[in-house]
Amino acid sequence: MNELPATTLQRSTKPGRRNRLRLPAFPRELALAVVTVGTVIGCSILYPASFANFGNFAAIVRNLAFEGILAIGMMLMLIGGSFDLSVGAMASMIGVITGALMKELNWPVPLAVLAGLLTATLGGLLNGFIVAKVRVNALITTLGTMGIFQGLALLIGGPGITYLPESFSRFGQSQFLGLQAPVWVLVVLAILAHYAMAHTRFFRQFYYIGSNPKAAHLSGINVEGLQMVSFMIMGFLAGLAGILYASRIATATSTVGVGAELQAITAVILGGASLSGGRGTIWGAMIGVFFMGLMKNVLIIARFSSEWQGIVLGAVLVAAVALDSLMNRKRIG
Repeated sequence: MNELPATTLQRSTKPGRRNRLRLPAFPRELALAVVTVGTVIGCSILYPASFANFGNFAAIVRNLAFEGILAIGMMLMLIGGSFDLSVGAMASMIGVITGALMKELNWPVPLAVLAGLLTATLGGLLNGFIVAKVRVNALITTLGTMGIFQGLALLIGGPGITYLPESFSRFGQSQFLGLQAPVWVLVVLAILAHYAMAHTRFFRQFYYIGSNPKAAHLSGINVEGLQMVSFMIMGFLAGLAGILYASRIATATSTVGVGAELQAITAVILGGASLSGGRGTIWGAMIGVFFMGLMKNVLIIARFSSEWQGIVLGAVLVAAVALDSLMNRKRIG
């Protein structure tokens, strides 16, 4: 239930104003897709040797798998009118917890992974309980838990836990059709999430909550319960992303998720979500994630320093939020 585009021209009926024709809205996902394709074509012309090859494409999607999994959960949260700033720290914490269970306590790999995912889900439940039941603002709640999760990651993992079991790293490093397993996990999750958001009654309720939580509550929707569910799903996906990343590089890094939450939010806003809630699609999130990964890749190929990469990506975040605010004002007006 993305924002419904106008199918016919509409006239402004505000008193005291002259009637104006309003053209059908141009979906932001489609606009971003056009920009992305144009960027790919332009970069293929500018950097034919280093950019326009399958190896570089595989590197782009391999590197964006981590943020892509986070973006799926973040899109669900923004559609429901909330967000979670602790997801990057959560991914770091779960990665090192899983690594420590395998490396230091000699837990079997499946049991350690299961324990990590359960811990991540419980961490999401903690966020959801504080926001939905205690009624603490999501910004304050997730900023606080971000510090807690990141601190625990550093306490448990230090600079990182290396030489993880081969049976664990084998999955993350395995390939199919030239792409590593985390990429295919992202593809499967995106398909399942798209189906759930577009075709199931349970998940479509998040659109109503994000659009008008009071009206959703009056219509019989369990707003608080669904808010907690969204945080739990976000926690699970953050934990999964952290575990997959550790599996891919055979090392559980305690700082892997630093800044990942802002990149996920940027991607989903670029892909059609709104900070005011009620809008967005999973495919839009995936286009946004790919565009962000493409930008990073182009900046590296163009030999921009890491400082300039941060400046450019920060500017993209500000522009995305400004665009969302502008579109919201136009919609209200």
